[in-house]
Amino acid sequence: MAEDSKRMSDSELLALIGNYEKSALGSSVSVGPSVGGNIKPAAQNMTTLELDRYNALNAYFGRPLGNEIEDRSQVVLPELRDTVEWIMPTLMEIFVGSGKPVVFDPEAPGDEDQAELETEVVNWVFMKKNPGFIILHDFLKDALLLRNGYVNSYWLKKRKTAVESYTGLTEIELAMLMQTDDDIEVLEQDEKDELIVGPMGAQQTSTFDIKIRRTRQVGEVKVECVPPEEMRVSPQARHGLDESPFTEHECKKSRSDLIEMGFDADTVNRIEIAQPDWLDLIALARNEVTDELSEENPSDPASQLISLRTVFIRVDFDGDGIAELRRVMVGGDKILDNDECEEVSYSYCSPIRMPHRHVGISYYDLLYDLQVIKTTLFRQALDNLYVSNNQRLAVDWKNVNMGDLLTSRPGGIIRTTGAPGNSILPLSMPSNLMQQILPALEYCDLQREMRTGIGKDTMGVDADALQDVTKGGQLASMSAAAKKVQLVARLLAEGVKDVFQKIHNLLRRHQDQQMQFMLTNKQWRNVNPAEWRERTELVINVGLGSGTREEARSNAMLLGQAQKELAQFGLVGPKQAYATFRHITHLLGYENATEFAMDPDSPEYQQYMQQHKPQPNPQVQVAQIKEQGAMQRAQLDAQTTKMQTQGQQATENARLQSQLVQAQASEQSARLQAQAEILHSARQGGADRDIQMAQMQSQEMQTLIKAFAQVLAAQLRQDPGANAGAMMNQDVSEVRNGA
Repeated sequence: MAEDSKRMSDSELLALIGNYEKSALGSSVSVGPSVGGNIKPAAQNMTTLELDRYNALNAYFGRPLGNEIEDRSQVVLPELRDTVEWIMPTLMEIFVGSGKPVVFDPEAPGDEDQAELETEVVNWVFMKKNPGFIILHDFLKDALLLRNGYVNSYWLKKRKTAVESYTGLTEIELAMLMQTDDDIEVLEQDEKDELIVGPMGAQQTSTFDIKIRRTRQVGEVKVECVPPEEMRVSPQARHGLDESPFTEHECKKSRSDLIEMGFDADTVNRIEIAQPDWLDLIALARNEVTDELSEENPSDPASQLISLRTVFIRVDFDGDGIAELRRVMVGGDKILDNDECEEVSYSYCSPIRMPHRHVGISYYDLLYDLQVIKTTLFRQALDNLYVSNNQRLAVDWKNVNMGDLLTSRPGGIIRTTGAPGNSILPLSMPSNLMQQILPALEYCDLQREMRTGIGKDTMGVDADALQDVTKGGQLASMSAAAKKVQLVARLLAEGVKDVFQKIHNLLRRHQDQQMQFMLTNKQWRNVNPAEWRERTELVINVGLGSGTREEARSNAMLLGQAQKELAQFGLVGPKQAYATFRHITHLLGYENATEFAMDPDSPEYQQYMQQHKPQPNPQVQVAQIKEQGAMQRAQLDAQTTKMQTQGQQATENARLQSQLVQAQASEQSARLQAQAEILHSARQGGADRDIQMAQMQSQEMQTLIKAFAQVLAAQLRQDPGANAGAMMNQDVSEVRNGA
């Protein structure tokens, strides 16, 4: 009871969520100082992030500034839209053109294949199971325009219901149809007796016509780009949303969608209908077509839209003194679900990051003042042209036919009373204003290029402009401008990285069945994400290499030439050559390199090498045999020299021993002289025998050399009858027998 008394009630939790909503970034009731552009009409004071986004969308569509004058030029130059649309193709090529936006790095030895497999699966889920291209496009464009882009990655588990009809089923087929884990409700059933003629003759059997409703639970990873105006984030958020104490997404769902998500039908049906979109400022600004402002009001309760808030909040809900991360689903003013969770399902990105802040800087902040200045200058230039083409006159209305004067047509006659010069006086107006405005417009373009990296030198090459510019200077200018775009892409890639990390986590936690998909090399694989381990080593593969794609191709070709030179020294093998080839095919726009060459690590290559073993060269074999014979002869010569040296040493030792015996015998007494002579004779005889044995061994080695030389000669002549062992044994026997 004590623990239950500490738990937070639903009303207390809703009150806490309401307090967070009032101070959250993006809230319509949160008031704060302006952080947007400063050049705005006085009536448009920016007080909230919501109003900043409202003006950004109006600037993108080139809507009126609010300072237009009647009967004057009201054109608006869409500087913001032009810049965003110029940079978007580059960003999409950087992300999508790289093949796999995010790659998982191996985290231990032997983990390379598994990391590559998980990379393939996560990219397949994002790009194939979800509209990855559209998600990336909207994600990046929201960030460029509205300071932040948001993506929601979550596990969607819903009930899918389908009505199926079957006719002519036998009892066995009907039983097999009912054997399933799905919930089946029989709507209609009709049994008929039929006479079937078969091999055993005519037989009476029963068939069934049945209509069923099949309901099953379906789970999959769902990735959606979320409009920034639907997000509410705590001002305490810094880097990732997982660190934020409060994150909320407010959207509209039909009652039917909520019931399919598993919420109680009675509770959902009691929720009030959401307010229409035309009461929302951002909805007004985002909808370009007037018809999109129409609000549907279906009479069917299942199709009526209600407000659904997905809240991730850090709160001590269970009363243990520690704030845990919880996901709270709020429909209208009722809590539909409240569970503790592992992470926030939302990811965000910003093109120009502000340190220690969640909200960054958009291209609207960079370009809105230039759009206003260029629009104003261009309007003045057009007004000047209008006046020059329709020059104003000072007239004496009493002496001029005003009807002729007010009707302006080429060659028209104006009737006057008296001399026309006394009645009509043209007013002098400056006619060269356009010449003064053009330099100012060019200066604005220069400022845009300095701020964003998008300019005439980077959007396209002007042939006339290149006449006075060196190649190095042009490339340096384009490289400097490209670095700004690359930095923006690198910052946006952090959000994409977080999306892929969350997809990987969702598959590990919720995918309880094997998945079958096709790898890049056209091989089908079955994987079980439940067996994966948690990964934190991600590499952002957004194609931000130095230079353009043409430069990368040239560099790859140079690398191939260098490898060709190193291959002569055996420093480049099939694996290294294939890696270069795969890189070149990727730069050429082909993702699957195995369509053009075999991977050295693939079973296909191993099988090919076994079937096409290289045949030995006869000349090489002869050279190898000669080399082996020379080595064997050298070994025999070395052994002969060693034996001769040992014989000479034995003779010298005997001579020294003889001299020693003689010296000792001369010093002994006469009575020992006879014994010394006998001993000397015996030792001399032993020395002679050693010398004789050494000579015999030398002759034996020479005979062995002779025999081996004969065997070798026979092998070189490819004599199949040559038997090296028999010939050698015979020669050794002859030597030992004294032959």
